Amino acid sequence: MAKIPQIKHLGLYVDDLEKMEKFYTSVFDLIVTDRGQVPRLGNRNISFMSGSDDAHHQLVLIDGKDPASGPSVVFQMSFIVEELNDLRRIEKRLIEQGITNITPITHGNAWSIYSFDPEGNGLEIYLDTPWHVAQPHGKPFDLSQTDEAIYAFTEELIRDNPTFTDQDTWRKAMTNRINAI
Repeated sequence: MAKIPQIKHLGLYVDDLEKMEKFYTSVFDLIVTDRGQVPRLGNRNISFMSGSDDAHHQLVLIDGKDPASGPSVVFQMSFIVEELNDLRRIEKRLIEQGITNITPITHGNAWSIYSFDPEGNGLEIYLDTPWHVAQPHGKPFDLSQTDEAIYAFTEELIRDNPTFTDQDTWRKAMTNRINAI
């Protein structure tokens, strides 16, 4: 059986390569793995970044965004983290970079903060909750609360939803669906 293709990296055209590289290395701790020029694209400058030892690049930035293209068409780039304190840390870094439009949302199956990078590309930073509930589902939550309060708020919010289950049960069902392809 053929494996379903997996998304592994994203490439963006940018207006200011240096500014965007600094943003992603400062806020998300991405490491520049390589820089260079791309002859097939008119020798545009390119920067490869990763935060994983199994991926040379997860994000690629290339200069030459057409100024006439208007606002970004990137709905969102999503970065997964391991705990609520990671959301708090990244929220603080976004604020330090002058990004103030930050929205914390609980989806029942994930806690997210939404914002934009300096060129208007949508960002989501999230971690999974222990539960699953059908999407779309979202309510604002207070990231300044304790972890325990956020867990209790989220579970109370979704426990009575008819699609409520735990993540392990949902993942097993998803595995069965994938294996049936």
